[in-house]
Amino acid sequence: MSFFVRARFDVRDEQREEFEGLACALRELADAEPGTLVYRWFSAGAGRYLVLEEYADTAAAMAHQERAAQLLARVGACAEMAFAELHGEIGPGIREWVRDHPQATVYPEWTGERTPSGSR
Repeated sequence: MSFFVRARFDVRDEQREEFEGLACALRELADAEPGTLVYRWFSAGAGRYLVLEEYADTAAAMAHQERAAQLLARVGACAEMAFAELHGEIGPGIREWVRDHPQATVYPEWTGERTPSGSR
């Protein structure tokens, strides 16, 4: 089952050029990954960027994170992740990442069954 990510980044003016170069490098890397189905960047201008990602499964998402670790660390140095939404079932590696990023929210797939009161 595919796994989706939607994340927004706020980039400081003086680092927009570097960020944009990193975003392009990440897209090139993702283009070569067989488990990465969608990897697209969008901009609302004024240093606001959004990435949409779709992976074949969580293993493919983790493989991308591992391959892109150095680039992602550089992104973190020049941008603040405003939010990240992860859609689908997550495994232990992604669960650990979410624990370390309070701006991340997980949305498990809803099957139409009523959600028990008080559950998240």
